[in-house]
Amino acid sequence: MGPVPGGCRVARARQGWSTASRGGQSAGHGKSRARRRSQSGRKAGSAPAHGAEVFMARWWLSEARRAARRSAGALALALAGVSLPAAAQSTPVPGLYYGEWNDEANRDEDAKPSQFSLINYFFTRVSVQNQVGDPAGLRGVSLGPIGMPAGSAVRAEPGLSAYFIEQRWIPVMEYSPHFVDGLASFRAQFEIDYMWGRSANALQQNEGGGFNADQVNIQTKNVNVALYPTRKPRELTLLVGTQPVYDNVYDPTRTPLSDITRTGYKMSFLGSDATGISLFSGYKGLAKLSLMPLGTAQADKGTRNDPRLKYIWLITGDYVYPVRPNTNVGLSLWFLNDQTKGDAYAFEGLVKSGPSSTGLNTFTGTARFDIARPTGNVFWAGANFNHNIDFRTGRFGASGFVMYNGGKYVSDDPERSALAELNISGLSANLELMYQWGRGPADMLTLEGMYTTGDDDLSDSRYTGAFTLNQYGLPGAVWFNHKMLILFPFTSTVNNYTGAVTDISNQGYGMRAAIATAAWDMVPNKLNLKLGVGTATSDATPVRWTPEVERGRYIGTEVNAELRYHIRYLMTAGLHAGYLFRGSFYDGSPTIRTNPFSVFTTFTWYAF
Repeated sequence: MGPVPGGCRVARARQGWSTASRGGQSAGHGKSRARRRSQSGRKAGSAPAHGAEVFMARWWLSEARRAARRSAGALALALAGVSLPAAAQSTPVPGLYYGEWNDEANRDEDAKPSQFSLINYFFTRVSVQNQVGDPAGLRGVSLGPIGMPAGSAVRAEPGLSAYFIEQRWIPVMEYSPHFVDGLASFRAQFEIDYMWGRSANALQQNEGGGFNADQVNIQTKNVNVALYPTRKPRELTLLVGTQPVYDNVYDPTRTPLSDITRTGYKMSFLGSDATGISLFSGYKGLAKLSLMPLGTAQADKGTRNDPRLKYIWLITGDYVYPVRPNTNVGLSLWFLNDQTKGDAYAFEGLVKSGPSSTGLNTFTGTARFDIARPTGNVFWAGANFNHNIDFRTGRFGASGFVMYNGGKYVSDDPERSALAELNISGLSANLELMYQWGRGPADMLTLEGMYTTGDDDLSDSRYTGAFTLNQYGLPGAVWFNHKMLILFPFTSTVNNYTGAVTDISNQGYGMRAAIATAAWDMVPNKLNLKLGVGTATSDATPVRWTPEVERGRYIGTEVNAELRYHIRYLMTAGLHAGYLFRGSFYDGSPTIRTNPFSVFTTFTWYAF
């Protein structure tokens, strides 16, 4: 399990690298062809030789420029960590621009790609901090906002600190047999997570780092088949089975996570895994249509002797149009129907899902609603854009979105429910501005803002805040691009995903956040330093922790610094430190009685 995201998981992006890595090999063949042409030109005479030299010079200049752009991306993926444990920028492979890269030279002489590919992701993190959570509730995992009295019950008190080491391994396998002639690929992704020294000789996910080891702890993340009706994945892909699901238009099996986290809705509404079917099209822009059952329950078996399964269905439609090179504008419309009456589980047998869950909000940081056995619908309508986020066409970049969510739940047992119905209406908006001030894309300044409407009274029948898939998953959404360590959870993690705000709804009170960062490649492509500051307030006045102390809206201000050293290609060590000046949002809190701090060391290696 793991924040994404299990979440968001960086490893998912790795699935796209199998194609990209083959493209990298092709580039080598392209160089060989250029050399052969140059040599043949010299043998024929000075004029042909001069032509070959001109061609070779232009080719090398083009490749050098593209290599610089791609390396900007690698800084992110390799620097991060995963599962939505690892934050990153971009991979040194073609990524979203694979088609353009592939078409710029004749590739007829390239070697055939391998039928089988294996990508390994290894990540470990050492944490020293004064935010202490309880991993027992979720059996090895700590999730949720600090100060929450239930769930992982993360606290920060004077004289109380903790340290721990966590580890993750994710293998991603892809099989594309030659006999299907490019029509299909099979992919599988697994995950093994645990804290060092915790549990052995047992059967339990997210555990297994104890003496003797011998733990059965393999988690299935993705098992799917991709069908390519036109034999060109960029034109049309049908993805069937267990797969990554994100809140943007891109095919997650072919797109680096660094692109996914900076486009669409940045995984702040949806970022996890699910089983279903997705269609991706590249005709006249990019389009995606997905249908996923998020959960099931025999909701009427006990009350009406009806053993049929009732479902939570999610259908999403997204479209993006390139209005100009490297500038894209998109629209989205999603719909969720829940007939499980609160009996489906986010963590089987332990934590139920949906708006009536009494435990899920304590782990994901969403609002809690006092409605029993609800059925209903939620829809989302949004617009998003991104411009030059990889600095391919200039030094300025930007991205952002606006999202409206609305809907209604009705109680199947209104006589025993505090709320007979729940009406939902909320708005969210995000904008990030970027400037490349130095020689490369890693020399960057960013300024980002996030706003979500809040609700002053969560006990009435009208909810006016953001409604994310954290209402159904554990977690189901992770804003991954915020660059904070404590104000918002550090995304390079395994089993510990805690912070002041863990869902953009901020427990239903809404949020106004501003984040600024400055990054510098002290040694180009080798040593990178990033400094950041972020501040946030709630949009609505929160309920008091204790009746005697008035509680304010100011959540706090974080300052942080991160140093990353690239040991080898896609092998990175990092040192990260952050300090949060807590605000009046925690006045009266019995468990947040000092300013939180965190220090992390990370090691990340992608091998393929």
